[in-house]
Amino acid sequence: MSTTKNLRLAHFVKKLLDVILGLLIVGSVLLILWMAISPLILASSKTPASASVQVAIGSGSESQFEVTFAGPTDGLNGPVYVEEAQGVLRLETTRWSFVLISNIAKLLTAIGIAYVVHLLRSVLQAILQGDPFAKENSVRIRRIGYLVLLIGFLYPTVQYIAANEILNQLPIADPTLSPTSPFQAEVILASLLILILAQVWSYGWELERERALTI
Repeated sequence: MSTTKNLRLAHFVKKLLDVILGLLIVGSVLLILWMAISPLILASSKTPASASVQVAIGSGSESQFEVTFAGPTDGLNGPVYVEEAQGVLRLETTRWSFVLISNIAKLLTAIGIAYVVHLLRSVLQAILQGDPFAKENSVRIRRIGYLVLLIGFLYPTVQYIAANEILNQLPIADPTLSPTSPFQAEVILASLLILILAQVWSYGWELERERALTI
């Protein structure tokens, strides 16, 4: 009974991954088409397009946004700040360079996530075929770990470059805006956990092979 429930869950997850992969592929294709034809649309219609990048509110090594109060602040010493304040800067622009720069990180991330979903589908397919500890699965999980690590570095780095490029071409804003940090500790931790899981999976494959040889 438990095995049947597990297989049903695996089938459901695989169907869900199929849908997610399809949406990612369609989204990536549409994004590529938009990036390709947007210069013509912006030049001919003069209709502004949306461009967005992640920014930090404030300046310095840590983004700080000073908070002002409408009334008296008895008991508070000095100014009050919101630490690590971040948000999304959305622009309506006719400049194609802004549209291109703001969408590169989204496209690279969508392609990377699509490949991760493809690998997860392959892992589930092996499980459904009764061979969960196939050697290919440990390789796939290891690739997922490296991809998560790459995406974790690539996406914020490209976002940082894009925000820096756009902000350099705009007048000084109030409040002060700056690119967000390209370092994400949680993504690095997640990728390390996946790589550890890949090693455990590889060990399981070796045990399964030894068991098969002794039979």
